[in-house]
Amino acid sequence: MNKTDAQKQEIRSHKNFIFFLISFLVLIVSFILSLALGAEKLNPIRIIKALFDGGQDFQAVILFDLRLPRSLLVLLTGILLGGSGAVFQLFFRNPLAEPGILGISSGATLGAVIATFFGLFSGLTTEFILFKIISPINLFAFFGALASGIIVTALALTRYGRSSSVMLLICGTALGTLYSSLSSLLLLSGKKELHTIYTWILGSFNGRGWNELIFILIPAALSIILMFLICTPLDLLNGGEQTALSLGLNVTTLRVKVLICGALAVSASVCAGGTINFVGLIAPHIVRKFIGSKGKILVPASMIFGAILLLLSDTGARLLIDPAEVPAGVITSILGVPFFIALCIKKGSK
Repeated sequence: MNKTDAQKQEIRSHKNFIFFLISFLVLIVSFILSLALGAEKLNPIRIIKALFDGGQDFQAVILFDLRLPRSLLVLLTGILLGGSGAVFQLFFRNPLAEPGILGISSGATLGAVIATFFGLFSGLTTEFILFKIISPINLFAFFGALASGIIVTALALTRYGRSSSVMLLICGTALGTLYSSLSSLLLLSGKKELHTIYTWILGSFNGRGWNELIFILIPAALSIILMFLICTPLDLLNGGEQTALSLGLNVTTLRVKVLICGALAVSASVCAGGTINFVGLIAPHIVRKFIGSKGKILVPASMIFGAILLLLSDTGARLLIDPAEVPAGVITSILGVPFFIALCIKKGSK
């Protein structure tokens, strides 16, 4: 490496450091705003003080019993969606790939609705230690996401070729619509208690708290670990699968890891706040504009921006028609649809 290359590398590293530093600061501000704003406004200084020394007054109860678990849940969900979106885009080499667009989010939702509809394992939760740690709804959401990922990948890798972006998007959109229709059919089948799930399907964190956070910790942690493990091998796919194979990458094993990682992330996010689309599309594109598309940088940075985007969306959802609340998934869809259309137009022009 000559002096010019070394200087470029140093400048790039400095730029990345500044980017991550600013991103963390924005994330902290977004988290504090999420704690402070809502039907009951909390003093940010009082929040910071209460986080360190606790408290028993009315605002402290709101903070620790309602706002803090919800904000942590939103934070973790944003990390999962942003990171999984970056992983899918790197693996499929398609900037439009995203868990919601690929139908995986709808598949996870269908699995959760099936578990709720049939009351599966409702009498076994006290008998099996597994269900004291992991919710049956979470398990069925995971299997729904995994099955959706396998199906859309199998269809996209047919006679149209392994790198067919058009086939991937068409199959994902069609399957996502099918899963959503089946979920709606179950909800409209006569069980009135299931109508409350509609706001959950739209993507809402209203009423979510410590129990939901504990339920998703295991799949979320496993998914995040997998993301960090596969982000560097994903860079080898830039030149195509044949090039990656010649460099010693086991593409089949990587595909399995991507599917498991995505299924874990999406199932956890669905159980946390319902179907929330476009976070995994927007976050990686914002990051890519600033620091490029290297996997080991893109994936963690997309996690941060996914968390920022969802925290701000959830905060906005609480303020938009205060004291009522708009589902956070509605906000992300309003932001994501024009973003997706603009990307499609740009990709088509190329």
